[in-house]
Formats: sequence, C-alpha cells, structure tokens
Amino acid sequence: MNYKQASLIAFSGLMAFSCMEDDVPGNEAINPPATYVFERDGASTVSYQGQTDRLNMLSEMKSYLVSGDQGEALSFQKLLDMYSNTNDPFSDQGLNEATTKQLENKTNAAQIDFFKGLMSEAAEVSQEVATNNTAAANGVAGRVERGTTGNFVNVNEKGWEFTQLIEKGLMGAVFYDQIFNAYLSESKIGEGVDNENLVEGENYTAMEHHWDEAFGYWGVPRDFPQGEPALSPEYKRFWANYTDGRDDLLNVSQPLMDAYILGRAAIVADNHTVKSEQVDVIIDLHELVSAATAVHYINDSMGYLSSGDQGNLLHAMSEAYTFVSALQYSPRKKINQSDINEILNSDLGTDGNFWLVSIESLLDARDKLTTAYPELKDHEDVL
Repeated sequence: MNYKQASLIAFSGLMAFSCMEDDVPGNEAINPPATYVFERDGASTVSYQGQTDRLNMLSEMKSYLVSGDQGEALSFQKLLDMYSNTNDPFSDQGLNEATTKQLENKTNAAQIDFFKGLMSEAAEVSQEVATNNTAAANGVAGRVERGTTGNFVNVNEKGWEFTQLIEKGLMGAVFYDQIFNAYLSESKIGEGVDNENLVEGENYTAMEHHWDEAFGYWGVPRDFPQGEPALSPEYKRFWANYTDGRDDLLNVSQPLMDAYILGRAAIVADNHTVKSEQVDVIIDLHELVSAATAVHYINDSMGYLSSGDQGNLLHAMSEAYTFVSALQYSPRKKINQSDINEILNSDLGTDGNFWLVSIESLLDARDKLTTAYPELKDHEDVL
C-alpha cells in the first residue's frame, strides 16, 4: 500500500462514519475528533505515560552515550542499569521512580543480547579512547572525527557508531516492535479484548488503552501535524522526528495521524472493521518512513564516501543500518528478510564492515529498498 492509498483509506473511513450504524447493527456512529483527544464523562480516556517514560529513558541513554563520544569513559554497568531501570540511573527522578517501566523487557527478545553486547563494547572502547585517544581504523575500534568539526564518535572495529546503533536500534527493537507486534496485535486490540468495562480505577477500557499505548510509542503531540511548528523541541526526536522529516516528499504525517485517530474512534464505537483497516494503514506508513529514512542515509553515505569524509560516512552508515534493521519488525513488511540480510551484511560492507563499503554496493542497497517500496523510486535521489 502506498501513501496515497493509505490516505484514501483514512479518508474513506472518515466519510463513512455517518452511516456506520446502518452498516454494523448495534454499533455507535464513528465520530473521529480533529486531534487525538478522547473523553468520557468530561474526563480524558487517553493514557500512555509508560511509553513517554521509555522515550525519555532512551533520550537519557543517548545523552550518556554522547558523553563517551566526547571523550568520557562510560560505565557498562550504568548502561545496563539505564536499560533495565535499576539502581536509579537517570537524572530524571521520575524515571527512577517508574520502577515497573524499562526498555529491556520491551525489547524484541531476540535482540536483547545484541544490545547488551553493544553497550559492553561502547563502554570498553570509550575507556580505551579516554586513556589512549585511540584512532579508529579498519579492524580497530576507536574514535573518528566527523568532517573537520572537532566532533568525534566512537566506533567498533567495523565502523559501527555505538550511539547510533543503540539509540536508533532500540527505536526499532522497542518502539516499532511494540507498536506492530504488541499493542496493535490481536491479543491487545482483537475482538476478544474487553472494550465494555473500564479498567479498575481508570477511565478507559483495556482496548482503548492498548491503542493509546501504540500511539504513545510514535511520540507525536496530540495535535500533530497541525502545530506551528508541527513538532516543538520536546517532541523532535525518535519516530516523530523522522515521520516529520519525510513528510514533505511522502505526505505521511496527516494520513498516519488520521489513521490513529479514526482507529481509536472506531474502538469507542466498537467497530472492528474500521479499526482493523486503520491498523493496516498505520503499519504500512510507519514502515514506509523507515525505508525512506534508510534511503536518505544511504544517499548521505554515498556523498561522504565520494568526498572522503570517513567520520561522517560511518555516522551515516550507522543510521542507514538501523533504519533497514527496523523494517524486520513489521509483521507484513514489503521487503523480504533475505534482502534485509543482504543489505546489512553485504551491501553496507562485507560482513557489515562499513570500512569496506562501495558506491556500487550502496546503490544496490538503495535499489532493493526502492523496488520493495516503489513510492520511493521517484524520490530516491533527493531523499
């Protein structure tokens, strides 16, 4: 499904609400609001504080990793504590007190050891850099300057930038995986989930809350993209930021927001057909954002490779790697897993070694993405 089709589905759902009672006997009419605001008896029914907490946890983890790029020695234990929210690792005391909330237990289970391994390497390399100012090279972990800015990043022996691999990697393995495979799944919003009784002590049903939690991981304000700017500074991060960044070319922001709002309104109306249609729109458009952002960083990588800017090349390659990786979490991904594996393990450098990448292999990666996502073909040179 391309973004124009997605927009049509969202629009058709909005146009159909007036006759929904006739189409589905016993259901209420669907009345989607203009923004993501839903109330019952004058009080909000929307709640996703746990998702906001996890976004804030990743923001703090990124800031700590950046301090390693700036020459400080990182603690592996502190990174683990931030990942599992133990031992009060955050500067925001509210996060430390949210003891039931963490990133680790929401990470795709197959990827937890991968991220812990990256954290261990990040700490080890930061300590080596802090002590010896070790310069990175093919096969040598260390620091590398981005351009001539005086800003450095720490990378492993393959040129993987730890800050990007962990931050952007968890955007996929936690935030997208939770949206796609947890909160928009049959077990969370299927017809068997309670949508009649309020959760004890709360003003929402279980199904309403699960949908809100999916929305919370997207990280946009409730009036997105109507604000001026669409994203104020506190929202300009993670998937909200990348959705907004792709919007000029692909028109993804409003159709995504429409789908989240219409799907939530359909839950209020107990209309499972329209709700399910919006799940399809949401998954397709989130996936398109990730594919488009991967193409964006592949284009950046080709520019840096041509100019000989090794530091910015490794930075852009690290971003491209993570956005390609995020595609695997879509339960109905347009690109097959074998192409994802080939991009990650060959096109972005032999055995994933960024030092070995070529213009030809980057073009091969881009072609696989734009073939799987033809909406990107017309924009492949300018993304």
